[in-house]
Amino acid sequence: MKLSVVVPCYNEEGNVPLFYQATVDALGELMRDTELIFINDGSKDGTLAALTNVVDKSPYDVKVINFSRNFGKEAALLAGLRKSAGEYTVIIDADMQQRPEYIVDMYKILEEQPEYDVVAAYQGARKEGKVLSFLKNTFYKVINALTDVEFVQSASDFRMFRRVVVDAMLSLTERCRFTKGIFAWVGFNTYYMPYKVEARATGKSNWNFFKLLKYAMDGIMAFSVKPLLIVSVLGIILFLTSIICTIYVVIKTLIFGDPVAGFPTLACLILMLSGIQLLSIGILGQYLAKNYTETKARPLYVVKNILGSEEKHEE
Repeated sequence: MKLSVVVPCYNEEGNVPLFYQATVDALGELMRDTELIFINDGSKDGTLAALTNVVDKSPYDVKVINFSRNFGKEAALLAGLRKSAGEYTVIIDADMQQRPEYIVDMYKILEEQPEYDVVAAYQGARKEGKVLSFLKNTFYKVINALTDVEFVQSASDFRMFRRVVVDAMLSLTERCRFTKGIFAWVGFNTYYMPYKVEARATGKSNWNFFKLLKYAMDGIMAFSVKPLLIVSVLGIILFLTSIICTIYVVIKTLIFGDPVAGFPTLACLILMLSGIQLLSIGILGQYLAKNYTETKARPLYVVKNILGSEEKHEE
């Protein structure tokens, strides 16, 4: 098997047939040595029916991993990578924002340039609004400052790997997975290829601001313990500040007889310190929650069934 194409799907009923046909057209003869691995991540629409139709009618090697419920994109990617058997493996979304034609370009780069192990696509001309762009830029600055691995800005999950890279990623058994961090952590020489993000063919994105915020927090917690250090340093600074303020107030009162400021000052101090305490407890709680998830050792996903022949079909 030369190429494995891993495609996570969640509510992509209208995009599945379009994506399949576009992939067949783009890969051409390479399709005969390619396996398509779709992961139905507990879709609530007709995605499974659309995938079943593709499997039944396709003359090529098409598989569908059907989850028992929605487990998230990270679990879907892991399931697809575990199932892949190709010399090269590519991850691509089914929404047609990432055109399958780029897969051929990635394939040629790895075939012609053996010094590279990964081809990562990054968004050349960004189309999102200024607020979202600012938040993304801030996220990359923060996570690069807090972690020991480099996160390349605008680099997407749309990537192609050699087999050795896939095996390295699968060797990481953590359950709180942050794939972008895993890409960076395993290393290997990466070629960054610009690509144009197209509009979704059908449907709407499942991502929103709060999901993106949670995703960013998960990434920071998964690859850095510096937030704990920051909280510790902040606690020391506040402790020293409180001692200095106490000495100042006592001396000022004894020498000048000035009364200590009343309720407004006290209320502001209580609110500030309470907020810092809650923030610190929250950060500690996030790390404890991650540890709790890891120690339970539950599987990241449950497969209801797998559709498609294990044997490659040929016309």
